[in-house]
Amino acid sequence: MMHFHLGHPKQALEVLTEAVRVSQQYSDDTCLAYTLAAISSLLSEVGISKTSGIIGSSYWPVAGMGTSLSVQQQLFVLLRRSLKRAEGLKLKRLVASIHLEIAKYEITHVQRPLLSFGPKASMKLRTSPANVYKELWLSSRLINEFGDESSVMTVDGAFCASWLNSLKKPTGSLIFTQENETRSNDAFQFSAQPSSIPGSVLQLLGSSYLVRASSWEMYGSAPLARMNALVYSTCFADSSSLSDAALAYSKLIQHMAVYKGYKDAFAALKIAEEKFMCVSKSRILILKLQLLHDCALHRGHLKLAQQFCNELGVLASSVTGVDMELKTEASLRNARTLLAANQYTQAAAVAHSLFCTCYKFNMQVKNATVLLLLAEIHKRSGNAVSGIPYALASLSFCQSFNLDLLKASATLILAELWLSLGSNHAKKALALLHSSFPMLLGHGGLELRSRAFITEAKCYLADPSFSVSDNPETVLEPLRQASEELQLLECHELASEAFYLMAIVYDKLGQLDEREEAAYSFKKHITAYENPQDIGDSFFNILSSKS
Repeated sequence: MMHFHLGHPKQALEVLTEAVRVSQQYSDDTCLAYTLAAISSLLSEVGISKTSGIIGSSYWPVAGMGTSLSVQQQLFVLLRRSLKRAEGLKLKRLVASIHLEIAKYEITHVQRPLLSFGPKASMKLRTSPANVYKELWLSSRLINEFGDESSVMTVDGAFCASWLNSLKKPTGSLIFTQENETRSNDAFQFSAQPSSIPGSVLQLLGSSYLVRASSWEMYGSAPLARMNALVYSTCFADSSSLSDAALAYSKLIQHMAVYKGYKDAFAALKIAEEKFMCVSKSRILILKLQLLHDCALHRGHLKLAQQFCNELGVLASSVTGVDMELKTEASLRNARTLLAANQYTQAAAVAHSLFCTCYKFNMQVKNATVLLLLAEIHKRSGNAVSGIPYALASLSFCQSFNLDLLKASATLILAELWLSLGSNHAKKALALLHSSFPMLLGHGGLELRSRAFITEAKCYLADPSFSVSDNPETVLEPLRQASEELQLLECHELASEAFYLMAIVYDKLGQLDEREEAAYSFKKHITAYENPQDIGDSFFNILSSKS
């Protein structure tokens, strides 16, 4: 795996294929089981679009199936074969590790036939959280036997008792500390606990918390995703691999950016960069480009946003293969950049191409996001009627794939689309919006919450039966909340819209001083968005110049 960590997945796969040949030649079933598991893990991590030309066909583990399989389908076959072989050899740690890999697969891949010919039974495309947590439970149960591979089942709770006893020992090294200890609330202050439990077992157990964090992240529960990432960073830092640690910290930093704004997130990112600068194609570097792209879009730096998007595309397209996850992320951000520049035709073309790519490579969960983007493009271009089918299709995908927060976002877009059709649809839009409020306000980030508040105010203002003079706070309160949260993100475009609506409401109420204050804030934000070069932000410029 050294080749992979140094950025050479082709050589890594070639070495593992040779290991398969040698294992088969000498009938070393144990070595073969571990090699198949390593290939499965590598295919899961690298995300390449095809293996032809990279792997020698004569000893490739899924050769001879009689059909051309995608990498994702090859990965599924490998995982099942590896699990069966490891169970037969009673390699408990390996079985637990494979269960974790299967859980990762179940999170983002839908069920569909493997063969491309012959009779096909009708099969709905869906993911199942029950399957994910079944695999996680099986893995955790096996991790309980943390002795040698040949050890018998230990008494229930022995693992927990051993780990709790280790908490009584002096704490180990701190990670993500800062020189200024007085700012402990603004930094990560996680400590790892030393333990007599084998390091490989602790690393495996820690990985299970990362998988849980990823699953809750996708299903839409931000608090549970953050909790599992914190548990990993607090309890398993010393025994973790650099890649796993980088993943955990990137999740926490991303959470900071979405829910608290960029200031604290960039401070934590700076510390993470120093810690993981040696990791090839580090997740921290990818996260940095993502945050800088989001920040640039919010502030109206469209040229910088396109630059960061291009750099993500370069990371996705290496000489040894294409990282499909990263490629789709770069394409999605490219479409959003074009949308921010009001280039609707180009943005729609990129999004349509991305939808076809995701469908081709069985990335159906990502397609729910792409459909939502297409609905947004049609809404911004003034063609709401064409946008509604995309929003409804995204809702259908989200329901099938249990994407609760994305489903709430799709409902918000659908409400905005109905509202843009005229005041006659204001009540319908408001009812849709309120149906998704528990999810939007309970789990949504600053931008999503603010969009919901602004849309709610617009629905009330568009409703002919609503009187501003009778219920001013019904409109002003959500607008105040939106303006405060958007200023944390420095999202000038949405902030200007919130202050514009506030100025209109204050004008109707005859509160001239408040109207002028809101109008001044509107002018400040709209000017900042339309003329980003006038913003003197040295911190942002330093970060962007180092990317």
